[in-house]
Amino acid sequence: HFLEMWVHDADGQTDLCNVTLTVEDNMSVCGNDPQPVTLAGAINTENADAVAEVEVEVNGGLFATSTDADGMFTFDLAQGGDYTVAPSYDENIENGVTTFDIVKITQHILGIQSLNSAYKVIAADANNSASVTTLDIVAIRKVILQIEESFPNNTSWRFVDVNHVFTDVTNPWGFPEVVNINNLDTDMLDVDFTGIKIG
Repeated sequence: HFLEMWVHDADGQTDLCNVTLTVEDNMSVCGNDPQPVTLAGAINTENADAVAEVEVEVNGGLFATSTDADGMFTFDLAQGGDYTVAPSYDENIENGVTTFDIVKITQHILGIQSLNSAYKVIAADANNSASVTTLDIVAIRKVILQIEESFPNNTSWRFVDVNHVFTDVTNPWGFPEVVNINNLDTDMLDVDFTGIKIG
């Protein structure tokens, strides 16, 4: 709707312009707002262990929560929206990282015994170079010896859409670390991820 907006100053001068009036139902008085829908999921390791305290963001932090002790997260979102779900966790870098991991990665590099899953290959790529090399062993050793408090160019955990199928477990890079949902019109309770502890 168009309205005339008048402005008066202290000297009695006036002027006007036409403005567009838009009325919004911010208090939901009209009852036409979309009904909320639930978006939920779980984050577990390859071995089905729940990963707690993972920060899960929707649309770049517009909404955020953390996984509970069972690795579960839940959002109530507006119906019909487009959403991107992204988990992240970058704490306790040394948790679970031992010299045995270095032995297994060395065997993989030398072709003695290859890592038997895409998730393990991703975990071995400590420096996030999309390859497993001796530089990853150096990065892991520095964390074990507490020379470094983080892996270079990497976080302590990575997360993969649980529905992703790896075509080559020895070359898993380019994996989806977010889930995109377009026009969310009903509850979606299976937005699951596999958590990978790096190192």
